[in-house]
This record gives sequence, structure tokens and C-alpha cells, in this order.
Amino acid sequence: MKKYLESTLKWCKRMYTRFMNYNNTKKWFILYLFVLAFFLLFFPIVKVSHISGSAETYGLLSLKFIKSLIVILISLLFLLGWNMSAKFKKRIIDLFALREDEPLVDFALLWVITSVFMGIVDTISIAKDVSGTIDMTVWAFISQLLLLAGLIWAFVIIWQSYKKATKQTKIFNIVSDESQKDPQEEKKNGKVQHLFEDLENEEE
Repeated sequence: MKKYLESTLKWCKRMYTRFMNYNNTKKWFILYLFVLAFFLLFFPIVKVSHISGSAETYGLLSLKFIKSLIVILISLLFLLGWNMSAKFKKRIIDLFALREDEPLVDFALLWVITSVFMGIVDTISIAKDVSGTIDMTVWAFISQLLLLAGLIWAFVIIWQSYKKATKQTKIFNIVSDESQKDPQEEKKNGKVQHLFEDLENEEE
């Protein structure tokens, strides 16, 4: 038990040190992922009221949503591993030939989670119209807002990365053009200089 606690403390310390080395954008995104996972997995999204007046609530941890839960769990774990584990990221980069700072990964997996969750919410809305005993909880609305905010955030990061890459490409092209022009100008200047030298020799 003591060894287990010591290893757990070492792991927590290592993760905290790694977390503090990230930039502010990465820190906030990782915290967002933990909050999102907490809301999706531990708060009920469906409220079923029976005729007797008693109500039951169901969340994604319920077996009623087992297939959706598997997809969401895999996506969340992948997102956390991609953003927090250097070894995991390196394996994925080597396997799929992705760039290390590929922001599309975050956006794509958040899109998958949002699509699955929105499908559940739409189904509940249809059931609500047919039956008066089924309704969504307030946590379902909050989770939807969190997902939409995450998608917008990930898209903004993609746009910023695109603008930065475009500027770097322009600078690289300008430098490349200048480096190609210099040798040609030197050759032209050299030919003109030799021409004047030949003329001076003929006059003498």
C-alpha cells in the first residue's frame, strides 16, 4: 500500500510538472477536457417521470447509452493522451504521419463527441414530443454548450495556426527568391566588370 501511494504521488508530481511546462492555451484546453469529461460522464441527461410521480434519471454511464459511451470514452481518452502524453503523441504521429502540432486532431475528435451527444439529445427531444414522461435535464443543456464552446475554440486555434503557417511560408518564399537572385546578379556584375577591363586593355 505504501509503495502504491508513493508511486501515485510520483506520477501526480510528474504530471503536474509536465502540465506547468505547457503554454497557457494548452493548459486551458486540458482543463476544459477534464471539465467536459466530468459533465458528460457523471451528470444525468435524461429524466423519466412515471405516472406515480417518481422520476428516474439516466446519464451516459448508464447501460442505456453503452454504445455512445464507448465512442465518447475512446475520443476523450485519445484527446487527453494526445495533449498530455509525449509518448502517445509520438506513436500516433509515427503511425498516421501527423504533425506534432496538428490542431485538426482536437477539432475532429471534439466533432465526433459532439455528433454522438447531439444525436442522443435529438432522440430525447423526439421522445419528449411523443411522451410527456421523458425530458432532458439541465445538465444536458450545459454539456451541449460546453461542446459547442470547445468546437469554436478548436476552430479558432486551427485558424491561428493556418495564419501563422501562411506567414512563415511567405517569409520562406521571399528568402528563397532573394537567395536565387543574388548569384545571377553577381554573374551579371562580373560580366560587366570584365567587359570594362577588356575595353581598357584594348585602349592601352
